[in-house]
Amino acid sequence: MKRKKQNPVIVIALSAVLFALCVLLFLLLRAILSGREIRTDSCKPSAAGEIAVMTPAPTLLDLYAYFDWTETTRIKVYDHRADKLVDMDLEEYIVGVVSAEMPAYYSFEALKAQAVASRTYTLYSMAHGGCHTNPDADVCTNSKCCQAFSTHERMQNTWKNDYADNYNRVAQAVMGTAGEVLVYDGKLCDALYHACSGGQTEDSEHVYANALPYLRGVSSPYEDPMREDDAAFDTDALVELIAAKYPESGITKDNVRDGIAIEKAYESGRVETLRLGKTTITGKQARNLFGLRSTMFTVEWTGKGIVFHVKGYGHGVGLSQNGANGMAKRGSDYREILLHYYTGVSIADYGADGITEKASPAPQNTDGLFVPEG
Repeated sequence: MKRKKQNPVIVIALSAVLFALCVLLFLLLRAILSGREIRTDSCKPSAAGEIAVMTPAPTLLDLYAYFDWTETTRIKVYDHRADKLVDMDLEEYIVGVVSAEMPAYYSFEALKAQAVASRTYTLYSMAHGGCHTNPDADVCTNSKCCQAFSTHERMQNTWKNDYADNYNRVAQAVMGTAGEVLVYDGKLCDALYHACSGGQTEDSEHVYANALPYLRGVSSPYEDPMREDDAAFDTDALVELIAAKYPESGITKDNVRDGIAIEKAYESGRVETLRLGKTTITGKQARNLFGLRSTMFTVEWTGKGIVFHVKGYGHGVGLSQNGANGMAKRGSDYREILLHYYTGVSIADYGADGITEKASPAPQNTDGLFVPEG
């Protein structure tokens, strides 16, 4: 009997269906296996004689499950380490920024405050020329130019076994404040921030060119620990350092002890000017010259040389990250934290329709810090 010839189209279609079913079965098995945490002791009896049960491994929070992303802001980020331009969503970028700029173990409300500050800083920078390192980018990952940023790979290398938990915590803080920004008089703020103020933040014009009404010095009493560092130089190293940078100062081993003195300091305690022999430099110049954590320092002479006693870490303007964590520990929410460190600002939503301001939190107490409700 002559065998009937099969239709090649049907053969190809059946083969494709069979292949697709095999792929789906493979993916299903892999998902089941990867969703379990593999333990070498998973079958060992527990103290009570029971068999230990394998628990699901932590999974990463899905950022895109929160709201309609079709109206969110896309930005171009220059990854200075990889030397490439990356297109990403603003909120995705902010997760990477908060992961790099603030310790993940800080209080959740402090992380949320950082998220709003970082988002505001980003949008303000974009509206005022973008990244100075790469003209094609809105922002970059270099903290000396824009803000620090961690990719997932860097997060994994830094956090190791805590990667999933820390990422989820930061991502929840970012998404819990998604779209929120700081505004003053209806316009985005230059939301500067720093690690630790030393107890008092600084007026912007004492550090940067402009006197901005929302960047006023305020008390930051809850910094814990209150960052204090010493930087010591023996006499020979000190003289060599000054002579190399400021040869006109006339500083020598013979006159160095009488030639160095703080001339003026701001109300916050940060040094305004420092005398180096015949030369007077600013506190910022002194910080750079001696590699100090901040400009809030005093000087002490010892038998070997000079010691700079330094308080705080960073420029001291705007949000103190350490202080924000201290406020959060004492019950302040992220909005109260932000309205304390940024004078006279409002919290608003930033979206396709522009800026929509929100109601402010409860009034402040006499200490200048918010009293948590309840």
